[in-house]
Amino acid sequence: MKMVWGLLSCVHLILWSSYSVIEWLSNKDSLLAKSILLLMFFYLSYLIALSFIEKRKAAFIFSVSSLLTFVFSYKVVIVLV
Repeated sequence: MKMVWGLLSCVHLILWSSYSVIEWLSNKDSLLAKSILLLMFFYLSYLIALSFIEKRKAAFIFSVSSLLTFVFSYKVVIVLV
């Protein structure tokens, strides 16, 4: 079971990294378009977590925690750079 959580963490890291690259490439888009893109990536992360964990509540909690970790770390990197 520990391997599943580690693999899921790596997949989410790749997913959120690809989101940040896509957001960087679409810097001229509106805030609404970026918000919709964020929601789509969050839903995709939830579906991936659900396929790994197979429990809806645990998949949702893991997806929310990975999203919050990404947002906080992204803001820290932006401030430091």
